[in-house]
Amino acid sequence: MPTLKKIVRPWMMPKEKPKSRWANETYNGIRNQDYRNAPWRRTRKLQLEKEPLCKYCLDNKKLTPATVVDHKKPVRLGGGFLDENNLMSLCKSCHARKSAKERNQ
Repeated sequence: MPTLKKIVRPWMMPKEKPKSRWANETYNGIRNQDYRNAPWRRTRKLQLEKEPLCKYCLDNKKLTPATVVDHKKPVRLGGGFLDENNLMSLCKSCHARKSAKERNQ
């Protein structure tokens, strides 16, 4: 009696898990996973407690809560990653605007 050959269709193939782009990619001279580590999370929390309002909005006389901690001088240009003097609190829209300007440098 002949044996039946199992037919495997492409949609039946086990899917490979996509490799995390986040873990190994570098940006601004540091690995992205450095932003997930405890020292950065602790520094970020302290910065947001110290400056809870967006620096750029405050300069324009707006009171906007800060949600992002950004480096004043980018790490790739020599700014310290965990240096308190190199950090500022920004809202999401101000951070996006600042990052877009820095990307062109």
